[in-house]
Amino acid sequence: MRVSFFSFVLLCSQFSYASDLMLAEEIKLQSNSLGEKRNLLIKLPKKYHDEDNSYPVLYVLHGQWDMLSTLSTIDLLEDQIPNFIVVGIESRGKELSPENGKTTPFANFLAKEVVSFVNDKYRVAPYTILSGHSNSGRFVLDYWLSNNPAFSKYFAFSPSLDDNYILDMVSKSKIKALKKKAPLTITIANEGEHMQEPFTKLTQKLSSLSKGSFEFQKFPEQSHRTTKHSSMQYALQSTFTGWEPTYEVKTSGLDGLKKHYTDLSEKFGFKVSVPNETLQRLTAHYAISENATEELHKHIAFTINQSSDGIDSLFEISDYLSSNGYKDAGESIFSEICNQVKGDQRCNG
Repeated sequence: MRVSFFSFVLLCSQFSYASDLMLAEEIKLQSNSLGEKRNLLIKLPKKYHDEDNSYPVLYVLHGQWDMLSTLSTIDLLEDQIPNFIVVGIESRGKELSPENGKTTPFANFLAKEVVSFVNDKYRVAPYTILSGHSNSGRFVLDYWLSNNPAFSKYFAFSPSLDDNYILDMVSKSKIKALKKKAPLTITIANEGEHMQEPFTKLTQKLSSLSKGSFEFQKFPEQSHRTTKHSSMQYALQSTFTGWEPTYEVKTSGLDGLKKHYTDLSEKFGFKVSVPNETLQRLTAHYAISENATEELHKHIAFTINQSSDGIDSLFEISDYLSSNGYKDAGESIFSEICNQVKGDQRCNG
């Protein structure tokens, strides 16, 4: 009897962990740069406290307004992008405005206080994104153009361009210097000629940058406010294109699966593990498939060795299959686990 891997995406759907209903933890950070306390909203990955992995960080300006839309978009893209530590930064008004190329108090707060706090308190990977919408999108562009400490990538959604400040700064910059900067993604909604014209001129000036260094997207069906979801989805998907392995890679065997995640680790500069949920489903797939004993053995051994909760996830899928019409498959997994882990008390029950 053969059952496709995709059947197990549905069959094993109960193993997808429900999202934490708490939006984020609120932290008040004392800022010397701003001379006051400022709110940060911190959302950790679901399994942050259950494993020792480090995670990339997505910094979201206008955090008091844009954190919810960011987290909901990330939730929809769960299998297509990394697990992020998301940091929403309270910010508004004139503090985000540029000052003729000078480093502003808010830029100091971001680079020297917020990032330092996050790096000290959490397990962070060496990959960061700075994201902003509207006037915080203009701040992102100004920061991208500056000599402040760099982020790995920049997202500027419907940035305020109508004062031509950013356009003038880009015009004064040498293309050679811009090519050395981190990748940038810009989007715009249906916002009137006062925004469309400078956006067009800006993208034309940046068009000589390579596709991997600069991307832009128009969302004519969206308004300035509603583009937040579409823009974040586009920016994350384009940044992490190919993050999730194809069906062919998933079912080609463990070596191909491991190579996919090794390649991701090398590309983005931080360790990317094979998700336990993927390994669960593939273990079920091989337990039911004919003539797949060797791959079943390999997947179970890899799952056990990759993480501390690997054994529990395997027993979980074994019990689930045994209780849902796949008794032989469940017993095959159980037997293989016990062959590899002799001392587990569940094998002696």
